[in-house]
Amino acid sequence: MEADGNATRRDRSIRLAVVTSILSKGGTALLQLLAIPLAVRVMGREEFGLYTSVSLALSTVALLEIGIGPALAHGLADARAKDDVGRSRQLASTAFALMLGLSLMAGGALAAVLALVPIPTLFGAEYAGSESLMRPALWIGLVLFLLLFVLNLTDRLREGLLEVAQTNLWGAAGNLLAAVAVGVGVWLVPEVWFLVIAVHGSVVVAKLANTAALWRKHPDLIPSLRLVDGGIARHLFSDGAAFATCCLLVGVVEYNFCTWMIGQIDGPSQVALYGVLISLSVMQLGFVIMLSTPTWPAVAEALARGDLDWARKASRKLYLFGVGFAICSLIGMVSVGPWVLELWLGEKFAGISRGLLAAYSCYFVAHVWRHLNHALMIGTGQVMSLARVQFVETGILAVAAWLALRYGGMGPMLVTMAIVIAGITGWALPLKVRARLREGVS
Repeated sequence: MEADGNATRRDRSIRLAVVTSILSKGGTALLQLLAIPLAVRVMGREEFGLYTSVSLALSTVALLEIGIGPALAHGLADARAKDDVGRSRQLASTAFALMLGLSLMAGGALAAVLALVPIPTLFGAEYAGSESLMRPALWIGLVLFLLLFVLNLTDRLREGLLEVAQTNLWGAAGNLLAAVAVGVGVWLVPEVWFLVIAVHGSVVVAKLANTAALWRKHPDLIPSLRLVDGGIARHLFSDGAAFATCCLLVGVVEYNFCTWMIGQIDGPSQVALYGVLISLSVMQLGFVIMLSTPTWPAVAEALARGDLDWARKASRKLYLFGVGFAICSLIGMVSVGPWVLELWLGEKFAGISRGLLAAYSCYFVAHVWRHLNHALMIGTGQVMSLARVQFVETGILAVAAWLALRYGGMGPMLVTMAIVIAGITGWALPLKVRARLREGVS
C-alpha cells in the first residue's frame, strides 16, 4: 500500500512539473515578446545594447554553479526513504555552505576585476564613454547574480523532494513580475541599471520567496553551519563538477567551437544559418526537458525505495516521449522546414535545402537521445561514469566535426556529429542505465 502511495506521488509530481513548466515558459515568452521590445523602443537600440552586454557578461557567473543537484537529489532521496531527518539537514546545510563559499570567492574575484579593469578593456574600445552607464549596472548585476548563485540551491532541493512544480510556479511569478517591472518602470527610469534590477532582481525576489516557502514546509532543510560535513561537501563538489564540466564541454564544442569553425571556413552567412539551427535545437529540446527534469529525481527516489518497476516504467515513458518528439521534428523539418524558416526569418533564409535540414534533424535526434540518457544516468546515480564517457565522445566529436566540415561542408558535419553521438554515448549509456535499473541500486 505504501509503495502504491509513493508511486502515485511520483506520477503526480511529474504531471504537475510539466503543466507548471508550460506556465513558466509562458511568463518567459511574455517578458521576451512584450516587455523587452518595449524597453528597446523606450531606451533606444544603443543603450539596450549596453544592457545586453552587461547581462551576457554577468551570465558567466551562472557557469560557476557546479551543478551539485545530482548528488544532492540522490542523498535527499535516500535520507527520505530511511526517514533520516538528520541526514537531510546535513545535506542541505553542507550544500548551502558550499554554494555560499563559492559565491563569496567568485564575488571577490569579479569585484576586483570590475574595480581595477577599465570598461573599454573588458568590452572593447567601442564602449569608451559608456562607463557611467555600465559600471553601476555591472555592480548591481554582480550582487544579483551572486544571490542567484546561492538561491538556485533551492531549485536543486526541490528536485530532490520531487517538488519541481513549486519551482516552476515561482519561476513563472518571477517572469511575470519582471515583465511588469520592465513594462511600467522603464518609462519612469529608462536606465541600464534599472533594467538589470527589473529583469534579474525580479527573479531574485521570486527565488527568495521560493526559499522561504521551502523552509516553511520543510524546516529540517533550514541550513545550520554546525551541521556542515566535509565528506559530504567533497562528494557534492566532485560529483557536481564532473557533471557540469562534461555538459559544459558539449555546449562549447557543438555550439561555440563549431560556430567558430564555420566562420573560419565558410564565413558569416553560414554562421548565421548555423546559429538558427542552434536556436532550433535549444527551443525544441526545451519540450523534452519539461519531462526529463522532473523524471530523473523521481527515478532516483524510486530506486532509493526499491521500487524498480516504477523506475523502469518511468524510464520507458521518457524514452518513448523523447524519441517520438525527435522523430516528429525530423519529419516536420524535412517536409515543411524550408517554408517555415523562410516565413519565420524572411527571404534572406529562403532556399535552405531539405538535405541540410535532414542532416540537422539526424543530429537533433541523436542530441535528444543523448539527453535522455544523460537524464537517466543522473537518475540512476552514475554521474562519474557519464562524465568519463562524455569526455571521450566530445574529444572525438571535435576532431570528426572539423574534418567533415573541412572536406564536406555543414551537412556532412552535422551527419558526422550524429554518427559519433550514436556510436559512443548512444549505445554505451543505455546499457549502463539498463544495468543499473536491473540491479536496483542508485
